[in-house]
Amino acid sequence: MKIIQWQQGRWVSAETIALTQEVLTGRGVFETILVEDQVPLFLEEHLTRLLNSCTISGLLFPDLDAIRVGVNKLVASHGLAPRARLRVTFFGGDDLVLSVVDIDAWPPSASVVLAPWTRNAHSAIAGAKSVSYAENVVALDWAQSLGFSEALFLDASGHLSEASTSNIVLVIDEVAVTPGLTTGCLPGITRSVLLELGLVIEAEIDVKDLEQASSAALLSSTRGVQPIHSAAVGGSEWIFDVSCDRLQLMGDSYLARVRFEKESWARLPKESRPT
Repeated sequence: MKIIQWQQGRWVSAETIALTQEVLTGRGVFETILVEDQVPLFLEEHLTRLLNSCTISGLLFPDLDAIRVGVNKLVASHGLAPRARLRVTFFGGDDLVLSVVDIDAWPPSASVVLAPWTRNAHSAIAGAKSVSYAENVVALDWAQSLGFSEALFLDASGHLSEASTSNIVLVIDEVAVTPGLTTGCLPGITRSVLLELGLVIEAEIDVKDLEQASSAALLSSTRGVQPIHSAAVGGSEWIFDVSCDRLQLMGDSYLARVRFEKESWARLPKESRPT
C-alpha cells in the first residue's frame, strides 16, 4: 500500500497518521474509489459524496483541488495493476490522507445472510461514509465466519437497508428495487448510477420480499453489480437466478458507464485533467 498525506500545502509520503482528537474518536469521513486501467472511476461523484459526508459529520470541507492533485499523483506514480482501490480519508482541517492498494476482481457471485443487528436510520451520522466503521466490520466478519460473503441489515422498522459494505438490489416481478435512503443506507455511487439510468427504483423492502425476489445483487464501487446466488434468513435460505436478463442489463449498463468514464479520461490531455 502506498500512502500520501497533505502536510503544509503539499503531498508527502507517509507511513503513519497523527493521533488527533478526530482520529482517536473516529470523527472522519472517507471515499473508496476504484482505479481501473489507471482511471479513478467516478471521481467527481465520490468527491461530491465526500462533501455530503462532511456536512453530516460537522466537518469543514476539504480542499477538493488538493485531493484531485493527490489522486493523480498516486495514479501516476504507483504503477498500478489493472485494478486498485484508492481511499480518500479526511478528519478535518489539513488532516487528509490518500492511500492506494492493488486488488483482485470480486467472485462472479456472492451469498448473504441477515445480520442480528439493525441499521440505525436516525443515527447522527446516517448517510455519511464515516470512518466509524466498526459495526460494519463486525457484521462482515460475523457473516464470513459463517461462510457468507456479506451481512444484510434491516432498519428498526424491519425494512431492508443495505449490506455491511455495499448496497443491495432485488428483482421482484421483473422490477429492480433498492431500499430508500430513509432506511439509513449509504447513497452508493453504483446505486446512484443505476437510479440515474432508470434501471432501478427505490422501494420499501421487507424480509418476505427476499422470498419473492427472483434475483438480487450487491452494489459497490469495487464490486459494480455483483449477483447474489443465495440469501439466508433465520432458518430459511433462498436461491437466486444469477443470470436473469434484468441483472444482465444492469451489469452491462453499468460497465458501459465505466467505459464512458475511461474514454472521457483518455480524451483529456494530461495537463487538462482535474488537478
